[in-house]
Parts: sequence; structure tokens; C-alpha cells
Amino acid sequence: MLHRYRSPSRKVFELVNYSLFIVFSISILIPFIHVISISLSSFAAVEGNQVSLWPVEFTLQAYEKVVTNSTFIRSFVNTVFLTVINTVLVILVSLCCAYALSSKYVIGRKIIFMYILIPMFISGGLIPTYLVVNGIGLNNTFWALILPGISSAFYIIIFKNVIDQLPQEIIESAEMDGAGDYRVLFTIVLPLVLPMTMAFTIFSAVAHWNEWFGVLLYIRDNTKWTLQFQLRDILINASLTEAMEKNMIKNKVAAPIYSESLKMAALMVTVIPIIVVYPFLQKYFIHGVLVGAVKG
Repeated sequence: MLHRYRSPSRKVFELVNYSLFIVFSISILIPFIHVISISLSSFAAVEGNQVSLWPVEFTLQAYEKVVTNSTFIRSFVNTVFLTVINTVLVILVSLCCAYALSSKYVIGRKIIFMYILIPMFISGGLIPTYLVVNGIGLNNTFWALILPGISSAFYIIIFKNVIDQLPQEIIESAEMDGAGDYRVLFTIVLPLVLPMTMAFTIFSAVAHWNEWFGVLLYIRDNTKWTLQFQLRDILINASLTEAMEKNMIKNKVAAPIYSESLKMAALMVTVIPIIVVYPFLQKYFIHGVLVGAVKG
């Protein structure tokens, strides 16, 4: 049986590398486990600072109060809606734009490409963007959270580079058979760039799921708040936890819930969907990154 020779310097590198990764993983896991433990512990245990890395007097009351709160449910629905709409639109617009820029029939495509490329490095800035959104009457509407990010110069550039590397004979043969642009794009080009599309879908979905700054700028109606902005309000202002505590007192709930448990439960509820979905999409993410990194 053959063994690969590893030089002493290689062994030292691997030891240091693995050690750093272990330390890095532990530094992430310990706070995460602590948050879970607090969210699953009783009022007395959390108030008495008895919780470390394991729940004390296990209870699901905090999660029950969070997931049955109408304000939290509404923000969850808003977030799911905005995540789906924004992700679909940004992928669709970027893919269509990249396909058009890759077509030899588009006149002035190099100029258009430069027009798209320049804003990637030189943006208009926060204040001009706010003035434009406010000027066209999008403030306090979901459109303010959709239209400003409907296209991505980065996605367009990568999609264009990948499409340029595809065998042009396949596209030309489809055109000779009478296929239109949309049919070529969605039945021939899209399956070939599917790994890259899935990778960008994950990027976009996670970014929009975690969006809160746009809500801070444009939304005044709390019925349009997203989950992350609701979480920010819980952690900073504690308005939702106070409302929950008042509700428990009003209803004479026997077992009180510590506000920190409610905060940690709310935090976990916002994180769990991404944790659950990501493992199923990881293979597309890795494949898409590799496809985008390899040049033909």
C-alpha cells in the first residue's frame, strides 16, 4: 500500500491549519449553544444565572410565546414573501440580462456592459438612493424593499462569463430549429448554468432573509417589518418581550418567562429556517462556486 510522502513543513502546516479551524469552530459553537440553552431554560434558572452550555429545567414556553405572537408571525410572513420575490426577480433579471449581453445580435453590448459595470465600483450613495426612492413615492411600501435591488451587476457579470463559455453550436442549432430567445434561455442555457444559478439563489435568499437596513430607512408601518428588523427591535428596544410579559401577567400565567429567554428564542426562530434549508442546497452551492471559478 502506497503512502503519500509529507514533508515536515507540510505536517506543521496541517497541524496549525487544523488547530485554527478547531478553535474557530469552537468559538462559533459555544455562543450558539449558550443561546439555545437560555431559550430552553426556566425563568428561575436564567434569572439566577445558572445556565451555561446545557438547559436548566427544560421548557419550551419561550418558543411557544414567540411563535404564537401575532406581531412576530406577521414579520415572519413578510420576510418569506420578500425573500421569495426578491430572490426570483434578481436571478431572473440577472440571467436575462447576461444572456442578452452574450448574444452576438445585440448592438452596442460592450457599451451596455460598461454601463452595468461602472455602478458596481461607483455607487450613487445612501442619500441619493433614499431621495430617489422617496421621490417616486415608494416610502412605506414593499416596493421600496424590492425595486432598488432588483438587479445585481456582480451576478450579471458572472452569468455572462459562464454563458460565453457554453458551446455556441447548441444555441445556434436551437435557433435554426425556430426556438425563440426565451425558449433557448430557459430550456437550453438555464439547465447548463443551473449550478451557478442555485449558488446565486442561495446567496440572494440568505441576503434578503437577513435584510433589515432597508426597513429602517423606508418603512414606518410596523405591519410591514421584516423578521430581522423585528428581532432588532426585540434585542434593542425589548418592545415585543415587554408586550409578551404584560400579556402573561394579564392572563395570569403561572410560570413566568424571563425576557432573555424570549429574546434568545426569537433569535433562534430567525436562524432555524436557514440552518434547515442550507444542507439540502449545499451541493449546488459548492458545484456553482467551482463552475464559476474554472475558466474555459
